[in-house]
Amino acid sequence: MYLFSTLLGLPAHALLVHAAVVLVPLAGLALAATGWRAGWRKAYSLPVALIAAAGGLFTILAAQTRGPLQRSVREAAEAAGAGRPRFGEHPQQGNTAEFFAIVLAVTAIGFWAIDRWGPRFGLPKWLPMASYVAALLPALLAILSMIAAGHSGAQLVWRDVGSFAAGA
Repeated sequence: MYLFSTLLGLPAHALLVHAAVVLVPLAGLALAATGWRAGWRKAYSLPVALIAAAGGLFTILAAQTRGPLQRSVREAAEAAGAGRPRFGEHPQQGNTAEFFAIVLAVTAIGFWAIDRWGPRFGLPKWLPMASYVAALLPALLAILSMIAAGHSGAQLVWRDVGSFAAGA
């Protein structure tokens, strides 16, 4: 069962995915840009964690709205006599992007927590920098997987699925 399939009369997936496509790479780049310097970590690790969490949430919501959109596209294609549309690798790439967006969100929140509360709990002084270095890989993977899913989704809209109505 799906929570919702439309927002303001438009397919929810198309709207939600744009938030994820913006927020996840922004969080990854912001983490990479601000995490290497102690003063910047103190000032920006919480906003970066919040952006990453929002990106992860929008990615989860976009994944939840994929089914209704696929169903409506199939119904429209069949009604137009275009046969059954193919979605290619986009659903799998979307699943990968969702996974790495969640990993980035958890990593960014953990990075903030280590930096914020590490001294209180007597954690080693090198741990924030080590956690920063460890967070770079999930950030990179989240960015790359979001680019791949976004690109394949755009191809579906502008070339593959969108062409059935034109008879192509």
